[in-house]
This record gives sequence, structure tokens and C-alpha cells, in this order.
Amino acid sequence: MAPFELRWGIIATGGISTQFTKDLVLDPAGRDANDVKHIVKAVGSRSKESADKFISAVLPSDLQEGAQGGTYEEVFANPEVDVVYIGTPHTYHYENTMDALNAGKHVLCEKPFTFDVEELDELTALAKKKNLFLMEAVWTRFHPIAYAVQDAIFSGKYGKVKRVFADLAFNIEPDKLDAKTNRMIAAELGGGGLLDLGPYPMVWVMMILHQNPGNKERAPPSSVKGHMRIYERTGVDASSTWIVDWKDVGTAVCTTSIETQMNLERCVTVQMEGGELTVDFPTFRPEGYTITPKPANREDADPEGEGNANPDANKTQHHSHPVPESAGRGMNYQADEVARCIRDGKLESERCNLAESRIVQSVFDEVRKQGGYLGGNAKGKAGTR
Repeated sequence: MAPFELRWGIIATGGISTQFTKDLVLDPAGRDANDVKHIVKAVGSRSKESADKFISAVLPSDLQEGAQGGTYEEVFANPEVDVVYIGTPHTYHYENTMDALNAGKHVLCEKPFTFDVEELDELTALAKKKNLFLMEAVWTRFHPIAYAVQDAIFSGKYGKVKRVFADLAFNIEPDKLDAKTNRMIAAELGGGGLLDLGPYPMVWVMMILHQNPGNKERAPPSSVKGHMRIYERTGVDASSTWIVDWKDVGTAVCTTSIETQMNLERCVTVQMEGGELTVDFPTFRPEGYTITPKPANREDADPEGEGNANPDANKTQHHSHPVPESAGRGMNYQADEVARCIRDGKLESERCNLAESRIVQSVFDEVRKQGGYLGGNAKGKAGTR
């Protein structure tokens, strides 16, 4: 049977759209995806010249002729486009996704999905009304390591999860950036670490705790506690810490920062009854994890004891699950999920569904409210409303 072909329109021509498109047109066989195929039919930018330049620079020469450059509106109106990828700054995700859905297009929108829950609820309602597929582009969820980590934790071999620590932080030297135009610190652009970096710690928290077999009803978190250190130049967060608890499942501590470099060896730590699992750096694209079993008793844990130490009781094992070179950066795994869902008539992905995106957005809203976030978005909404 021939693979299902999905025709894409790309909205925006920045770095994230460039990487997504490069990965999108790679041969699916390079990641064992022989049932789907992707083709770029249109690229939208603020000018046709910019869109055409993107097509020439990003698409292989044999695919350029079939792609049409133009404005966002022209991409939305293009009858040859089945689904639109939204790669604009996150304060424009609501507007761009709304326009795409109103034009009858399925949508894969970059993270964070929207500026707040109110916007996300409107998009969700519209997608359902129009019978269109909608998904947040949480690419890490579809990487080989994401499934492998869940399998290891959910196997029960190491007992129940007790605590999760997840971090993504970089020192971007914010004082050197333009406070009005740089998306990482500009208040009007919804800057700060939480919205830009926070989705990645939440990727692992949602997969480990929310999707945990112990959360049989997929209940949302029972509590959220947030703290922010505000970047005084613009009122956005320089660093954020939030504690999210799922009753009877486990507790997560998440952190982000735009002025501190994170640990370059590990990004996530999962403490279980019978061991500890750590995920390699970086949070958005790790390629391995390490498990250290917990010793069964004090004698096993103490090599200086009465000669009872068990050399295998605390044996650390590292497991590699890289994205193959033939899959590029790996942003195409999520595109394969989109294709299969649309092929099968699904309006959302089971692995990355709208209810879970809403939980993440709700957590961010609450953290900003508790932390005193003063940024807004491009439409003038206040961050703490």
C-alpha cells in the first residue's frame, strides 16, 4: 500500500520553521516510518520574497518547484495545503492558528500553544466545530527515548515514582539584549523563561506523572505552587520554579532560567522506590538515560561494612536511544503522528492531546499569577489576568 501523503503549509520562516521543514522532507524510511510521506506545498512569510528565499534555501532542489511562496493568508487559502505548521513567535500562535482553522486547515502549532488558557479553549472549540485536527508541537514526546523512559518507569521494576526534578536553563545574558524587540525578554512578546523554556520540563513531568498508570483517570494536578524571580528591566521572569503535585502519583519540581546554565550532564531526575533514573542533557533532545537501582538494605549500600556488600546492588546502567542521523534533529516524528491521525480521521493525538496541552497551559497561567509576571502578549493582554 502506498504511504499516506500529507501536504503542508509552513507559516513563518525563522529558525524553528527552518529546522522543522528540513526534517519534514527527509525520507521517512530513515526513521522507520514507511506508512506516511510529507510534502511542502506552500510557505508563508511577511513578504513573498522572504518566503521564496526560504524555499530556495531550505527545500531540496527537486522539491522547490512544487512549493509556492506567499503571505500567511495565501497559505491558508491554498487548496493544495492539508495542514499548516505554525512557527511564529508564541504571542501570535492564537491569531495564526485561528486563521488557519477558519480556512479549513488542520494545524500543528509550536509550543507554548497559546499565551493563556482562554486562547487555547477558543482554538480547541473552533477545531472541534470545524472537525479539524489540532496539536501542539511537543516534538520530544515522539522521540525514541521518550517511549523508552516511560517503559522503564512504568514497568514497575523500580516501584512507584516519588519525585521528579526537571530543568531547562541557559545564561542568555539578558542584559545585553534589546528589551523591546528580543522575544526572550520583551514584555509585549511574552518573554521570560517560563513560556519559552518551561514546556520542556513539563514534557517529562506530563509523561512520567500525568500519564502514569497510577493516574488511571488522567486527573489534572491536585496543586501548583509557583515562584518567579522577575527580570526588572521588562517584568518577565528571569527564573521560575514550580511544584506540581498529582495526588497519590507523585510530585514534580520544575525550573527554568535565562541567566543560569543548567547541568550539562542530566536534565531530569526521577526518584522511585527502588531506584533513580536520570535523563541526559539536553531536556528537549536527550539521547540516553541512566538507571541506578536502590540497594535492598544498608549492608548492600555500605562497601565498608562487615563484608556483606553486594557489588551489583548499586550498579548503574546507561541506555542509549538516539535519534538516527537519517532523521535529522527529529522534528519529523511529530509530523508522522499528525499524518497518521489525519489519515485515520482523528481530531487529536492520544499521546499529545488537547486536554494535556490545557493542563500545561493552566500550570503556566497559575505560576505567572503567583509569581507576579508583568509581561503581556502582542495583543496587550496582561500576564497575570
